[in-house]
Amino acid sequence: MNDRRLLLGIRAEKRVQDSAYRPTPKTQPPVEIKVNKNKYLFALIGLLAGFLISYYATKSINESSAGAAPRTPAGAPAGGQNQQAMMGDVRAVIEKAKNNPQDFEAQVAAASVHAQIGRSKEAVELLEKAYQINPVELGKLEGAVGFIGQYYLKEKNFSEAEKWFRRGLELQPNEIELHIELATALLEREPPAPDKAIAPLEQALKIQPKNGHALGHLVEAYLLKKDVRTAEDTLGRLREAEPANKRISIYQNLIADLKAGKPITIPKE
Repeated sequence: MNDRRLLLGIRAEKRVQDSAYRPTPKTQPPVEIKVNKNKYLFALIGLLAGFLISYYATKSINESSAGAAPRTPAGAPAGGQNQQAMMGDVRAVIEKAKNNPQDFEAQVAAASVHAQIGRSKEAVELLEKAYQINPVELGKLEGAVGFIGQYYLKEKNFSEAEKWFRRGLELQPNEIELHIELATALLEREPPAPDKAIAPLEQALKIQPKNGHALGHLVEAYLLKKDVRTAEDTLGRLREAEPANKRISIYQNLIADLKAGKPITIPKE
């Protein structure tokens, strides 16, 4: 397969913990793999073998790292030779990235492998190298820069998360999820920065006025500012956009507490 087809497509789709904000996403094309990582689904596209790194390949990598001989799990289909060939392809992709540190496509391909088998730290390191080589090309891979930002957000490294979400927005200024996740990083940092979070949320709402996720975070920003009136107004917009949103009652209680002079804590999604 031509190396130019070894692209990492990581789309930030909200589900599970964000189901309160938007309907379950439509089924993606069969070439995408959905891996639930807290708030995100990472759709990983186009690896060497053509479709995906299977459970059996992952297990073999882990066992090899531990010094044990790879073995076929119970119930696994026959075809050890095919599995060994796939493992060889995986190792070759990773080795190529190590041996060619200035090869953009090699870094992206190896990042794809690591991300699919749950090695987010290694995937991020390779994507950062790819960004250093060619930031514009990495920006063309939908969601790749956001993947880096989300990794740092999960690690509570809010300054790095903010940096990468902003970089993503420089490359994709109309990507709603990047605006929302930038605001998330600003709201979750210590101390929170609600004033800075409002701008990206408003920008997201210019693109999609009834985005429940953006509206919910905007309510939180005004709550943190202790701006009760605007928080109530924004909650009204959220109620109109998504009347079944599960966080509406939470925000109502927080507004009531704020009016009563009680301290409030914004619960995580």
